[in-house]
Amino acid sequence: MELLKNIRAYEDVFFEDPEENPDTPRFRVWFDDKHIEEYLAKVGNAIDRAQANEQMAREADTPEKAAEANAAQARLMKRTISAFIGTEGWEQLLAWMGGDEGPIAPEENIRILGEVFATFLNMLARHATSEQLMACGLAYNERAEQVQALNRAQRRAKAKRKKKGGK
Repeated sequence: MELLKNIRAYEDVFFEDPEENPDTPRFRVWFDDKHIEEYLAKVGNAIDRAQANEQMAREADTPEKAAEANAAQARLMKRTISAFIGTEGWEQLLAWMGGDEGPIAPEENIRILGEVFATFLNMLARHATSEQLMACGLAYNERAEQVQALNRAQRRAKAKRKKKGGK
């Protein structure tokens, strides 16, 4: 008995219905094992960095620091979304989102770019095997534990400095 594999190694992604808007760009996203493993490695890293960027944004006490945190998040969105559609696809996506006004500024559109990234994550979850996801999850959990340990150590050091009258 032979089973037919009806899952393609790629999906064509459109951000609008191409029948309603023929100008919507098409992105071919590959979901073979090699690409899935690359995506998962970048996603795990992106989650760590996103958490650090969010912390930086929460702790920002000047407009400059807030802008720095936002720029870091925009760079992260570029790196992760580009993993799925390439750097040319990233540029094409920004231009399409900006319409007649030209490409959007990623720093000013973090929320919508986050939604695009989340869409790719959902697609990745549909295509990845449980083994691939588990391997990524284990690696992510190990990194998360390391980050948590580092954060605890930093909080203890800060508390010690406060006790001594320092900043």
